[in-house]
Amino acid sequence: MTKHTEKRHELTWVLGEQQLGPLEKYFASALEINGHNVRFHNIHDLYPNSWRRLSSYSHRLPRKYDNALSLKYISVVNQSILEKFKAEKPSLIFIYNDCLITPETIDHFKKNDARIITFLGDDPNYIQAGKKTFLLTTLNSDAVIVPDTGWIPGLKMLGIKKLIFSPIGTDPGIFHPVQPSETDLRDFSSDVLFVGTGYYLNAWGIKRAQMLSALSDLNFKLFGDKQWLELLPYFPELKRNFVNRTLTAGEVNRACCCSKIYPVVVNSGVINGVSTRIFDSIASGIFVLAEYKSDLDLLFPDGEIESFNDRDELRKKAKYFLTNENEMKERTSKAREIILKKYTLDKLVGDILEQI
Repeated sequence: MTKHTEKRHELTWVLGEQQLGPLEKYFASALEINGHNVRFHNIHDLYPNSWRRLSSYSHRLPRKYDNALSLKYISVVNQSILEKFKAEKPSLIFIYNDCLITPETIDHFKKNDARIITFLGDDPNYIQAGKKTFLLTTLNSDAVIVPDTGWIPGLKMLGIKKLIFSPIGTDPGIFHPVQPSETDLRDFSSDVLFVGTGYYLNAWGIKRAQMLSALSDLNFKLFGDKQWLELLPYFPELKRNFVNRTLTAGEVNRACCCSKIYPVVVNSGVINGVSTRIFDSIASGIFVLAEYKSDLDLLFPDGEIESFNDRDELRKKAKYFLTNENEMKERTSKAREIILKKYTLDKLVGDILEQI
């Protein structure tokens, strides 16, 4: 575990964009444990709440209207950030993905002696609606934290010199075993649990639904947003499992403590990486069946994480472990021990700080 220090640094910023499971906020807390004076800003607090829905759908409009709305949205975010920068004068800025921060804003930060570190949750080389300048943010950073070894060759090809490989890890203050309440058991109790977005009717969403449909006849609860509603007509077997409810990080933790198996099915932008859900779920105490990615072998060389390669293997292993619960508990205990020893955010952030 990284040792706490009495030394306090000049102000460090963490800029984030997630709402329900704000990894960026946990990252900020880990920086504080490692001696930094931190201020966290979520870009969604910088504009009217009513804009959020429009910004999520503007990419479906004709390009000139989408561009006009995006420019207005980005302008407001960057102007607000620049005003805060002038008032607070941070010397070190961590940006999760891009947070809509423009190259011009990053240039201003640098001219005023701030160092810029991007920590990636997604691959900036992979086109995503609403993240049109994501790669520019990455290219203009002083260092880039990468959680997926499969993204590194593409970033090196673009000339990025300072790449720091680090898994995402977990915050055990958020994800840990708890005694479920009667309400928790009523809402969440299941043999198999999955929590996540549906990605709409596209390749990512179809892949996720196809994989999880292999578990539809089990005691399986699937919590997700309304993006799943576009998929369910094509995967009607999942209608019995689907609960149209998004969960906070605390609710995810309690749901894990009410269930037995968490199948981790990642989006198609993950090449080799280990999903944050693997770390969080195991820290909560639930057994994980993880879609196989080669970084699992790097981070868990003794095979502490059980994986699957296709939907048939996912189903077969889920049924096997549901009838072998003692083995499942033993495997979870060993995996959790490794995660608490090596892959908590305060430990990982300490290692990152030594490299920047």
